[in-house]
Amino acid sequence: MNSQLDAAGVACLVRESESILVFYHVSPDGDCIGSTLAMVDALKKAGKRAVAVKVDPVPRILDYLPGLDTHFLPYNEVEGEWDLALILDCGDLPRVGAAISAVGKTKRTVNIDHHITNDAFGDDNYLDFTAAATGELVYLIIRELGVPVDFDIATCLYTAIAADTGGFKYDNSAPRTFRIAADLVEAGARPYEIASAIWENESMARLSLLSQALSTLQVDPTGQIAWISVTRDMLLRTGACEEDVEGLVNYARKVSGVEVGMLFREAPDGKVRVGLRSRGTVDVGDIAKGFGGGGHARAAGCGLATDMEEARIKVLNAVRAVM
Repeated sequence: MNSQLDAAGVACLVRESESILVFYHVSPDGDCIGSTLAMVDALKKAGKRAVAVKVDPVPRILDYLPGLDTHFLPYNEVEGEWDLALILDCGDLPRVGAAISAVGKTKRTVNIDHHITNDAFGDDNYLDFTAAATGELVYLIIRELGVPVDFDIATCLYTAIAADTGGFKYDNSAPRTFRIAADLVEAGARPYEIASAIWENESMARLSLLSQALSTLQVDPTGQIAWISVTRDMLLRTGACEEDVEGLVNYARKVSGVEVGMLFREAPDGKVRVGLRSRGTVDVGDIAKGFGGGGHARAAGCGLATDMEEARIKVLNAVRAVM
């Protein structure tokens, strides 16, 4: 089928379904978790049997979100056949990780995303590359369903949008983004409390990791590319975990004069994960796609099955080639 839907089209499919699984991507962030929880909550309030399929743990900083204790089911506990799969914030199907086995237990898949590198993998696809976050698209679907946006849904969706806009400071924050955010605040979302939880809630382990990561900061001779590295040994020494690496790449981009910032980290699976951030002159989404990854023009990521040094050489060469 591979049809392109809008919010009304997704709502129509939801109305025709009785049982719905909602999927999110591995190494989850605020957008995918906030969107997932809001979607499941709305589906339940619409009278559907719905659950979020859990794969990776939810980051500690999101433990204030409503529904964490009631809306998730581990992927290996999903049984029977389900009518519909809503797959949120995933550029391709493998992004659901081990939960892909549960996708096979659904009759129809709907791919809902805002990443321009999305490969339209769903039976049906609701793709809007102008959206600042998948949370915007979920908000529009919920409105089409006629489900009231209450405090719980508003808190989850405001979190989703705030997280993917960097607190509304990135240039993906469009007029619609602010209009939706205003509606969510009117529905009960508390901007200060959410911002504090996301950006002012650092553990000592993460700050120790940041200190060690910054000691690896390097800038190329042009002054336009900077990168930092995180090794497994750093995580062990500081007591930090995988989620503590999230956002460290932004420190490389903060260097004055730098156009592209990168973070190279040794992942548990033996690969080197690469985060890329751009000020806008370079499309890092396109660069990441060349290594099997994806994302946006200004924020993207990929993984390389190699060691740190070779990964740095390959990605640096790719960045230099387009600058």
